[in-house]
Amino acid sequence: MSGVYPLLAAVRDQLKTAPGVVTSRIGLEANMTPDDYPMVRVVPSLVRDGPGISRRTVRALIYFGRPIHEFEGGLEALWSELLAMETKLIDLVQQTQGAAVIYHDTVLDEDRSDAYKLLALRVDIIG
Repeated sequence: MSGVYPLLAAVRDQLKTAPGVVTSRIGLEANMTPDDYPMVRVVPSLVRDGPGISRRTVRALIYFGRPIHEFEGGLEALWSELLAMETKLIDLVQQTQGAAVIYHDTVLDEDRSDAYKLLALRVDIIG
């Protein structure tokens, strides 16, 4: 696979298959609504040469989350659901066709928003 956008699109399409994901897109829109959640957003932050000729490496954050107010069972149940989703997304992203994906870590929101719970996988996408 050559080019940055096809790498991002392959990851987006792979993560769209995660159970329960309503929307999977490239970029983090400012105008998301509750109808977009549970959501996945692939947000590139750095592009560099890859490990071979005509290959690229994209450092990206893969955001995922859902509104807090639409979840029943309390914050602990929401954490349980999102951490299960994290495991599934890590497994899925590493199966992206035409790309090697290296998972580094997961950034947590520390319960700072009253409306949404967002987490992010930090990955390198190589293709």
